[in-house]
Amino acid sequence: MRIEVQNLSRYRTISRPGDDVPLVLPGAVFGVFDGATDPRGTVVNGIGAGRLAALTVAEATAALALQAGARDGSGPDILAHLSDRLARRTRPLDLPIPPSTTAAMALDCGDHWRFLAIGDTGIRLNGDAVLRHEKPIDGISTHARVQVFKALAQDGPATDETEAATRRAIFLGLDLAVREGVLTRARADGIIAATIRERGGEAQGDLVAAFLRGGIRIQHEFSNDPASPLGFDTLNGTLPRRGEWLDFTRPKAAVRSIEIFSDGYPDIPSEVSVAAWEAAFHGAEAEDVHKIGRFATVKGSTAAEFFDDRTVIVIDRL
Repeated sequence: MRIEVQNLSRYRTISRPGDDVPLVLPGAVFGVFDGATDPRGTVVNGIGAGRLAALTVAEATAALALQAGARDGSGPDILAHLSDRLARRTRPLDLPIPPSTTAAMALDCGDHWRFLAIGDTGIRLNGDAVLRHEKPIDGISTHARVQVFKALAQDGPATDETEAATRRAIFLGLDLAVREGVLTRARADGIIAATIRERGGEAQGDLVAAFLRGGIRIQHEFSNDPASPLGFDTLNGTLPRRGEWLDFTRPKAAVRSIEIFSDGYPDIPSEVSVAAWEAAFHGAEAEDVHKIGRFATVKGSTAAEFFDDRTVIVIDRL
Protein backbone atom coordinates (compact mmCIF):
# COMPACT_ATOMS: atom_id res chain seq x y z
CA MET A 1 0.00 0.00 0.00
CA ARG A 2 1.25 3.48 -0.92
CA ILE A 3 -0.13 6.37 1.10
CA GLU A 4 0.43 9.99 0.03
CA VAL A 5 -0.92 13.07 1.78
CA GLN A 6 -0.85 16.69 0.62
CA ASN A 7 -2.28 19.36 2.92
CA LEU A 8 -1.57 22.95 1.93
CA SER A 9 -2.87 26.21 3.34
CA ARG A 10 -4.29 28.71 0.89
CA TYR A 11 -1.69 31.23 2.07
CA ARG A 12 1.16 31.14 -0.42
CA THR A 13 3.81 31.73 2.24
CA ILE A 14 2.28 28.91 4.35
CA SER A 15 2.44 31.40 7.22
CA ARG A 16 -0.97 30.42 8.57
CA PRO A 17 -2.81 27.11 8.69
CA GLY A 18 -5.83 26.60 6.50
CA ASP A 19 -9.19 25.03 7.32
CA ASP A 20 -8.56 21.57 5.82
CA VAL A 21 -7.64 18.69 8.14
CA PRO A 22 -6.50 15.26 6.87
CA LEU A 23 -6.83 12.09 8.97
CA VAL A 24 -4.66 9.03 8.34
CA LEU A 25 -5.09 5.93 10.53
CA PRO A 26 -4.09 2.91 8.41
CA GLY A 27 -6.21 -0.10 9.28
CA ALA A 28 -8.98 2.12 10.63
CA VAL A 29 -9.87 5.28 8.68
CA PHE A 30 -8.68 7.85 6.16
CA GLY A 31 -10.49 11.17 5.94
CA VAL A 32 -10.50 14.78 4.79
CA PHE A 33 -12.41 17.47 6.70
CA ASP A 34 -12.82 20.89 5.09
CA GLY A 35 -13.84 23.55 7.59
CA ALA A 36 -16.05 26.31 6.22
CA THR A 37 -14.33 29.70 6.09
CA ASP A 38 -16.10 32.00 8.54
CA PRO A 39 -17.11 35.20 6.67
CA ARG A 40 -16.61 37.16 9.90
CA GLY A 41 -13.07 35.84 10.38
CA THR A 42 -13.90 34.35 13.79
CA VAL A 43 -10.87 33.01 15.70
CA VAL A 44 -11.08 30.85 18.83
CA ASN A 45 -7.90 30.55 20.91
CA GLY A 46 -5.81 31.26 17.83
CA ILE A 47 -7.72 28.79 15.60
CA GLY A 48 -10.07 29.86 12.81
CA ALA A 49 -13.67 28.73 13.29
CA GLY A 50 -13.60 26.52 10.20
CA ARG A 51 -10.40 24.78 11.25
CA LEU A 52 -11.80 24.32 14.75
CA ALA A 53 -14.80 22.48 13.30
CA ALA A 54 -12.62 20.31 11.05
CA LEU A 55 -10.20 19.44 13.86
CA THR A 56 -13.03 18.59 16.23
CA VAL A 57 -14.79 16.28 13.78
CA ALA A 58 -11.52 14.67 12.67
CA GLU A 59 -10.68 13.88 16.30
CA ALA A 60 -14.15 12.47 16.90
CA THR A 61 -13.92 10.37 13.73
CA ALA A 62 -10.58 8.91 14.80
CA ALA A 63 -11.91 7.98 18.24
CA LEU A 64 -15.04 6.43 16.75
CA ALA A 65 -13.13 4.42 14.15
CA LEU A 66 -11.01 2.85 16.90
CA GLN A 67 -14.05 1.59 18.80
CA ALA A 68 -14.98 -2.05 18.20
CA GLY A 69 -17.89 -2.34 15.78
CA ALA A 70 -18.38 1.41 15.36
CA ARG A 71 -17.32 1.41 11.71
CA ASP A 72 -20.38 -0.66 10.87
CA GLY A 73 -22.83 1.70 12.57
CA SER A 74 -25.59 3.33 10.57
CA GLY A 75 -24.78 6.47 8.61
CA PRO A 76 -27.29 8.62 10.53
CA ASP A 77 -25.91 7.36 13.85
CA ILE A 78 -22.31 8.14 12.87
CA LEU A 79 -23.23 11.62 11.64
CA ALA A 80 -25.30 12.25 14.77
CA HIS A 81 -22.33 11.24 16.91
CA LEU A 82 -19.98 13.58 15.05
CA SER A 83 -22.53 16.40 15.19
CA ASP A 84 -22.92 15.92 18.94
CA ARG A 85 -19.16 16.10 19.53
CA LEU A 86 -18.96 19.28 17.49
CA ALA A 87 -21.90 20.80 19.36
CA ARG A 88 -20.31 20.04 22.71
CA ARG A 89 -17.14 21.82 21.60
CA THR A 90 -18.66 24.89 19.95
CA ARG A 91 -22.06 25.67 21.49
CA PRO A 92 -20.58 27.04 24.72
CA LEU A 93 -18.70 29.59 22.61
CA ASP A 94 -22.02 31.16 21.50
CA LEU A 95 -20.62 32.21 18.13
CA PRO A 96 -22.83 34.12 15.63
CA ILE A 97 -22.10 31.54 12.90
CA PRO A 98 -21.85 27.89 14.01
CA PRO A 99 -18.46 26.43 12.97
CA SER A 100 -19.06 23.97 10.15
CA THR A 101 -17.15 21.33 8.22
CA THR A 102 -17.49 18.75 5.49
CA ALA A 103 -16.34 15.17 6.02
CA ALA A 104 -15.30 12.41 3.63
CA MET A 105 -13.86 9.17 4.91
CA ALA A 106 -12.89 5.64 3.98
CA LEU A 107 -13.41 3.22 6.87
CA ASP A 108 -11.45 -0.04 6.84
CA CYS A 109 -14.01 -2.76 7.63
CA GLY A 110 -11.91 -5.87 7.10
CA ASP A 111 -13.00 -7.43 3.82
CA HIS A 112 -14.60 -4.22 2.53
CA TRP A 113 -14.28 -0.44 2.54
CA ARG A 114 -17.05 1.76 3.93
CA PHE A 115 -17.25 5.26 2.43
CA LEU A 116 -19.13 8.06 4.16
CA ALA A 117 -19.20 11.68 3.02
CA ILE A 118 -21.18 14.83 3.75
CA GLY A 119 -20.57 18.08 1.91
CA ASP A 120 -18.52 18.69 -1.22
CA THR A 121 -15.31 16.93 -0.22
CA GLY A 122 -14.87 14.22 -2.85
CA ILE A 123 -13.91 10.58 -3.11
CA ARG A 124 -12.49 8.96 -6.26
CA LEU A 125 -12.19 5.21 -6.62
CA ASN A 126 -9.83 3.39 -8.98
CA GLY A 127 -8.84 6.67 -10.63
CA ASP A 128 -12.25 6.85 -12.27
CA ALA A 129 -15.55 7.27 -10.39
CA VAL A 130 -15.80 10.62 -8.55
CA LEU A 131 -18.39 10.79 -5.79
CA ARG A 132 -19.39 13.97 -3.98
CA HIS A 133 -22.39 16.21 -3.35
CA GLU A 134 -22.33 19.80 -4.56
CA LYS A 135 -24.90 22.08 -2.96
CA PRO A 136 -27.00 24.38 -5.19
CA ILE A 137 -26.43 27.41 -2.94
CA ASP A 138 -22.74 27.37 -3.92
CA GLY A 139 -23.72 27.59 -7.58
CA ILE A 140 -25.83 30.64 -6.78
CA SER A 141 -22.97 32.36 -4.94
CA THR A 142 -20.52 31.47 -7.70
CA HIS A 143 -22.70 32.83 -10.50
CA ALA A 144 -23.26 36.11 -8.67
CA ARG A 145 -19.61 36.40 -7.66
CA VAL A 146 -18.42 36.05 -11.28
CA GLN A 147 -20.81 38.83 -12.33
CA VAL A 148 -19.62 41.11 -9.52
CA PHE A 149 -15.98 40.48 -10.43
CA LYS A 150 -16.57 41.25 -14.10
CA ALA A 151 -18.49 44.40 -13.22
CA LEU A 152 -15.66 45.68 -11.02
CA ALA A 153 -12.99 44.76 -13.59
CA GLN A 154 -14.70 46.26 -16.63
CA ASP A 155 -12.81 49.55 -16.47
CA GLY A 156 -9.32 48.05 -16.35
CA PRO A 157 -7.25 44.96 -15.61
CA ALA A 158 -8.30 42.87 -12.64
CA THR A 159 -6.18 43.29 -9.53
CA ASP A 160 -6.01 41.86 -6.03
CA GLU A 161 -8.14 44.83 -4.97
CA THR A 162 -10.78 43.69 -7.44
CA GLU A 163 -10.82 40.27 -5.82
CA ALA A 164 -10.94 41.75 -2.31
CA ALA A 165 -13.93 43.94 -3.18
CA THR A 166 -15.67 41.02 -4.88
CA ARG A 167 -15.17 38.73 -1.88
CA ARG A 168 -16.52 41.37 0.47
CA ALA A 169 -19.60 41.81 -1.70
CA ILE A 170 -20.35 38.09 -1.96
CA PHE A 171 -19.46 37.16 1.61
CA LEU A 172 -21.10 40.15 3.31
CA GLY A 173 -23.88 40.77 0.81
CA LEU A 174 -24.78 42.90 -2.19
CA ASP A 175 -26.78 45.31 -0.01
CA LEU A 176 -23.58 46.22 1.82
CA ALA A 177 -21.77 46.61 -1.50
CA VAL A 178 -24.44 49.12 -2.55
CA ARG A 179 -24.23 51.03 0.74
CA GLU A 180 -20.44 51.21 0.41
CA GLY A 181 -20.68 52.44 -3.19
CA VAL A 182 -18.99 49.38 -4.68
CA LEU A 183 -22.07 48.61 -6.80
CA THR A 184 -25.02 50.71 -7.86
CA ARG A 185 -28.45 49.51 -6.82
CA ALA A 186 -29.30 48.90 -10.46
CA ARG A 187 -26.15 46.81 -10.99
CA ALA A 188 -26.79 44.75 -7.86
CA ASP A 189 -30.40 44.13 -8.83
CA GLY A 190 -29.31 43.12 -12.32
CA ILE A 191 -26.83 40.58 -10.91
CA ILE A 192 -29.52 39.14 -8.64
CA ALA A 193 -32.01 38.88 -11.52
CA ALA A 194 -29.45 37.24 -13.81
CA THR A 195 -28.47 34.75 -11.13
CA ILE A 196 -32.09 33.78 -10.51
CA ARG A 197 -32.63 33.36 -14.24
CA GLU A 198 -29.43 31.43 -14.98
CA ARG A 199 -29.53 29.17 -11.94
CA GLY A 200 -33.15 28.16 -12.54
CA GLY A 201 -34.37 29.76 -9.37
CA GLU A 202 -37.50 31.58 -10.54
CA ALA A 203 -39.70 29.55 -8.21
CA GLN A 204 -37.64 30.64 -5.22
CA GLY A 205 -36.55 34.00 -6.61
CA ASP A 206 -37.34 35.95 -3.44
CA LEU A 207 -35.29 33.50 -1.37
CA VAL A 208 -32.30 33.69 -3.73
CA ALA A 209 -32.52 37.49 -3.78
CA ALA A 210 -32.58 37.67 0.02
CA PHE A 211 -29.58 35.36 0.22
CA LEU A 212 -27.49 37.37 -2.23
CA ARG A 213 -28.43 40.64 -0.55
CA GLY A 214 -27.32 39.21 2.79
CA GLY A 215 -24.31 37.30 1.49
CA ILE A 216 -22.59 34.07 2.44
CA ARG A 217 -22.54 35.28 6.04
CA ILE A 218 -26.23 34.24 6.29
CA GLN A 219 -25.75 30.92 4.46
CA HIS A 220 -25.69 29.03 7.77
CA GLU A 221 -29.41 29.80 8.11
CA PHE A 222 -30.06 27.18 5.41
CA SER A 223 -27.84 24.48 6.91
CA ASN A 224 -29.53 21.17 7.74
CA ASP A 225 -32.91 22.65 6.77
CA PRO A 226 -34.96 19.78 5.31
CA ALA A 227 -37.52 22.04 3.62
CA SER A 228 -35.68 24.98 2.08
CA PRO A 229 -34.77 24.76 -1.63
CA LEU A 230 -31.45 26.38 -0.66
CA GLY A 231 -30.86 23.97 2.20
CA PHE A 232 -27.85 21.68 2.50
CA ASP A 233 -26.50 19.10 4.91
CA THR A 234 -23.35 19.84 6.85
CA LEU A 235 -21.67 19.12 10.17
CA ASN A 236 -22.18 22.20 12.36
CA GLY A 237 -23.51 20.83 15.63
CA THR A 238 -27.09 20.31 14.44
CA LEU A 239 -28.41 17.12 12.90
CA PRO A 240 -28.14 16.71 9.10
CA ARG A 241 -31.72 16.00 8.00
CA ARG A 242 -31.83 16.19 4.21
CA GLY A 243 -30.19 12.84 3.49
CA GLU A 244 -27.60 14.51 1.24
CA TRP A 245 -24.73 12.30 2.31
CA LEU A 246 -22.99 9.37 0.66
CA ASP A 247 -22.78 6.02 2.44
CA PHE A 248 -21.74 2.92 0.53
CA THR A 249 -19.38 -0.06 0.64
CA ARG A 250 -17.10 -1.78 -1.83
CA PRO A 251 -15.35 -5.14 -1.54
CA LYS A 252 -11.65 -4.61 -1.09
CA ALA A 253 -11.00 -6.83 -4.08
CA ALA A 254 -12.82 -4.26 -6.25
CA VAL A 255 -10.87 -1.22 -5.00
CA ARG A 256 -7.42 -0.57 -6.44
CA SER A 257 -7.05 3.02 -5.25
CA ILE A 258 -8.80 5.61 -3.10
CA GLU A 259 -8.40 9.38 -3.34
CA ILE A 260 -10.11 11.76 -0.92
CA PHE A 261 -9.85 15.45 -1.80
CA SER A 262 -11.15 18.86 -0.74
CA ASP A 263 -12.67 21.37 -3.15
CA GLY A 264 -9.40 23.30 -3.21
CA TYR A 265 -8.58 21.10 -6.21
CA PRO A 266 -10.71 22.53 -9.05
CA ASP A 267 -9.61 19.97 -11.64
CA ILE A 268 -9.37 16.19 -11.53
CA PRO A 269 -6.19 14.53 -12.85
CA SER A 270 -6.14 11.37 -14.92
CA GLU A 271 -3.39 9.74 -12.86
CA VAL A 272 -3.49 8.55 -9.26
CA SER A 273 -0.79 10.45 -7.32
CA VAL A 274 -0.29 13.64 -5.33
CA ALA A 275 2.00 14.88 -8.09
CA ALA A 276 -0.85 14.50 -10.59
CA TRP A 277 -3.28 16.37 -8.34
CA GLU A 278 -0.77 19.18 -7.91
CA ALA A 279 -0.14 19.38 -11.66
CA ALA A 280 -3.89 19.62 -12.29
CA PHE A 281 -4.19 22.33 -9.64
CA HIS A 282 -1.44 24.50 -11.10
CA GLY A 283 -2.84 23.98 -14.59
CA ALA A 284 -6.20 25.32 -13.41
CA GLU A 285 -4.44 28.26 -11.74
CA ALA A 286 -2.64 29.14 -14.96
CA GLU A 287 -5.84 28.90 -17.00
CA ASP A 288 -8.25 30.67 -14.67
CA VAL A 289 -6.47 32.37 -11.77
CA HIS A 290 -9.46 34.60 -10.97
CA LYS A 291 -11.85 31.59 -11.01
CA ILE A 292 -14.36 33.24 -13.31
CA GLY A 293 -14.12 30.83 -16.25
CA ARG A 294 -14.03 27.04 -16.47
CA PHE A 295 -13.10 26.77 -12.80
CA ALA A 296 -15.45 29.42 -11.46
CA THR A 297 -16.02 29.38 -7.71
CA VAL A 298 -16.84 31.73 -4.82
CA LYS A 299 -13.25 33.03 -4.48
CA GLY A 300 -10.34 33.74 -6.78
CA SER A 301 -6.60 33.54 -6.20
CA THR A 302 -4.42 36.55 -5.40
CA ALA A 303 -0.73 37.29 -5.03
CA ALA A 304 -0.99 36.47 -1.32
CA GLU A 305 -3.22 33.40 -1.36
CA PHE A 306 -4.70 30.71 -3.54
CA PHE A 307 -8.48 30.60 -3.82
CA ASP A 308 -8.75 27.85 -1.20
CA ASP A 309 -6.87 25.39 0.99
CA ARG A 310 -6.28 22.04 -0.67
CA THR A 311 -5.89 18.53 0.68
CA VAL A 312 -5.71 15.14 -0.97
CA ILE A 313 -5.07 11.67 0.42
CA VAL A 314 -4.01 8.99 -2.06
CA ILE A 315 -4.12 5.30 -1.13
CA ASP A 316 -2.85 3.22 -4.02
CA ARG A 317 -1.85 -0.36 -4.88
CA LEU A 318 -4.37 -1.82 -2.50
